[in-house]
Amino acid sequence: MSDEGISETALKTPQRMQVTQNENQPPPSASSLVTFTSPATISSSTSNAASKLSAVVGDGTFESIMKARAIKRKEKDEHCVAELRVAMTSMDRNLTQEIKRRIESNKTVDEASRERIGEMEERLKKMLEDKIDNFHFRLSLLEDKVVELNDRLDEEKMIIPSDIEKRGKELQDMLASFQTEFSVERRDRLSREGRIMKQLTDHAGELTDKWEQETLERQKDAEELKARLEHHESHRAKADEDFDSLISSELMALKESLQAESSERKEEDDEIVAALNRYTENLQQSLSMLD
Repeated sequence: MSDEGISETALKTPQRMQVTQNENQPPPSASSLVTFTSPATISSSTSNAASKLSAVVGDGTFESIMKARAIKRKEKDEHCVAELRVAMTSMDRNLTQEIKRRIESNKTVDEASRERIGEMEERLKKMLEDKIDNFHFRLSLLEDKVVELNDRLDEEKMIIPSDIEKRGKELQDMLASFQTEFSVERRDRLSREGRIMKQLTDHAGELTDKWEQETLERQKDAEELKARLEHHESHRAKADEDFDSLISSELMALKESLQAESSERKEEDDEIVAALNRYTENLQQSLSMLD
């Protein structure tokens, strides 16, 4: 890694700027080094320290020893700072890659969700179109049957009176012929006329019964057809209601899955942020110890 890359990474946080400023400061003097000596050294024997100090100062090597120690400490600090820079650069690179991966994952989830919603909309649209076409087809069949039944009723209404009229005319002709043929034989005519009148009465009663029976059957068929139509309408309304509830449940399940996925993504992002905060706190503590 080049020095320019290290310097750019170091300038990203205030703590790194503080380390860079500490590096640019001049090395501590001999008096400051003596002031910041560890407590273990201060607790040593006073007589030994005095004798060693007098020996070193006597030959003029004290200042050179202090400078050598300061240079060594500075090199050690620079090495630690360089290692921290490399670690922070690696962490920044990993964080950038993780952010990119999260963004791409979110885009993939959004695209998959939109595609799935589009597929479901197409399926629902196709199902609705099929049901509507089926309903129109069945309704057209029922309309054709109703029209056919009405035509048959109209035809029967026209045929039955004409048939009755025709048969009545035939009976009148027969009666006239009977009267003409049996005008000579009065007694036989009276008896035969009685029989003929009886036949006519029976035939008229039979026709009346048949007419009433046919009328009742027609009314029964019409009521049955009406009941079937009402049943079909109620069944279609219930089917539409069930289909609407199915659509609502499917959409609600999809929304819940999307919300769960978003919550999970948010929790993972919160864990990453918490880890970065802990890393920043540890880094600040390390830098404060170095200072």
